[in-house]
Amino acid sequence: TGTMPAAQFLNAYSIPAQPGTSGENLIFDRNGDSNGTAVTHTVNSSDVTVQTPGYYAVSFHGTLSPGSGNTFPMSVILNLQNNGTPVPGTSVSHNFQSANETNNLAFSQIISVPTAPATLNVSSQGGSIQYNDISITVHKLSDI
Repeated sequence: TGTMPAAQFLNAYSIPAQPGTSGENLIFDRNGDSNGTAVTHTVNSSDVTVQTPGYYAVSFHGTLSPGSGNTFPMSVILNLQNNGTPVPGTSVSHNFQSANETNNLAFSQIISVPTAPATLNVSSQGGSIQYNDISITVHKLSDI
């Protein structure tokens, strides 16, 4: 018996195509639904900030295509970073064979954030890309 704490979550996304290069973080230009103060995001930023320690469910999806000036085949890897460190289990990749190809990439992982604030972002490695219809959702599951 008792009451459940209010849900703590945030969704950020970007619809229009944006260019990206190897080593850059993807930009989320809009905020969707959110509740509480455990997770924040500034519009037109790559950084999602976890404000309180805890366990969090993080999910991402997006559509990628090769940018200009690439040599094929070209491999692109996306992964979640926590304070600049890749998060195990979030690396997704695609090997593009031509400039006309598109691919959807997605990951979902539960992460531990023992100290806050922590900065989460999605990093790209490989050649130049165009990305669109990207979305990240971060949902606090529990305290540590």
